[in-house]
Amino acid sequence: MRLKNKVAIVTGAASGIGEATAILFAQEGAKVVVADINEEKGREVVQRMRDGGGEGIFVKTDVSNEAQVKQMVDTVVKTYGTVDVLFNNAGVPLTKEIHETTEAEWDLVMGVDLKGVFLCSKHVIPIMMDHGGGSILSNSSAVSLTAEPGLAAYGAAKGGINALTRGMALDYGRYNIRVNALCPGYVDTPLGDDYFNSLPDPELARRKAGALHALGRMAKPIEIAYAALFLASDESSFVTGECLVVDAGLSVIVNPAPGFNVQA
Repeated sequence: MRLKNKVAIVTGAASGIGEATAILFAQEGAKVVVADINEEKGREVVQRMRDGGGEGIFVKTDVSNEAQVKQMVDTVVKTYGTVDVLFNNAGVPLTKEIHETTEAEWDLVMGVDLKGVFLCSKHVIPIMMDHGGGSILSNSSAVSLTAEPGLAAYGAAKGGINALTRGMALDYGRYNIRVNALCPGYVDTPLGDDYFNSLPDPELARRKAGALHALGRMAKPIEIAYAALFLASDESSFVTGECLVVDAGLSVIVNPAPGFNVQA
């Protein structure tokens, strides 16, 4: 078991990549804290972990709210004594061009996707410093390295995660705290379902999204979870400050049609 006796926090763990990762971490021996705003689904994930012989708790948390983040981390320390792994996975999407984006939409994306990484890291780092180290990983995106129509605000938040990752890796390496990020391509998740189902031709949009990847398909959540497991475990003990691209080649393809949009 690669995370035996480790304590891991996974934010946004009620569905999608977070759910798959929380369950995988539990299978690998970690005590997993499922942090999410969706209490019903979050508790279902914890029950699935326990049904599989794992251990974990649910803590309702809005990662953009510092008081809630602090309370969540305090609960983890009170329950398990420390934090070894933090997976900043919680995020919200936004598909809009900048001139159509409202201030509230911008603030929501930045608040959850970027500020949430800052807040959770801020409150976990002192614990890891006292404990002798740990692993922090955050879910960025291939869009932080490339660009796609209508994703400028989302890409800006994810690009911020990459910069924050490198900065924290430099600042806290001396405390044996490793800080890395994942940059996935399109992933088949419930959040993705909501997006595709909102389009005029959901199946066409799915095919077009899959075709953006060299492997010709979107990822399954578990495929991203295994990459997260690598960064969380001691197998990556000499890896820090990296933004690991897990995108089936999406970021290496030169788009032959500028302005290509899966919505069209």
